[in-house]
Amino acid sequence: MARKRLTNGQKLQIVRDCEQRLANNESLRSIARSYGLQGKQIRNWRDKQLLLANTKSTKKSTSRGAKGRLQEYEWVSENWEAITEVTIRNAWRKSATSQKRSESYSYVVSHYLDSVLLP
Repeated sequence: MARKRLTNGQKLQIVRDCEQRLANNESLRSIARSYGLQGKQIRNWRDKQLLLANTKSTKKSTSRGAKGRLQEYEWVSENWEAITEVTIRNAWRKSATSQKRSESYSYVVSHYLDSVLLP
């Protein structure tokens, strides 16, 4: 049986219903089957009931997600004008010979970035 992904509000409703049905001596397994869930899912939700109540009810998880990676590239936004000065045309003109243009283009760009943008 595949696991269902439910919103936090739905999880809370299931946990509350589960507590009432457990009080009436119904088994957790039968409750889980009636919802099409695994018993372990309901046990986890019961343990995280306070966390589920304090998060947005339309989300499907309680975590905030991965941190953004744009902070690693702050220097790009700070030096955007200098970066845009390096174009293919400028690098192409600076290349030494026509046979080694692709090698010299990558060399010119990397050398420029290393010398100007990355102190």
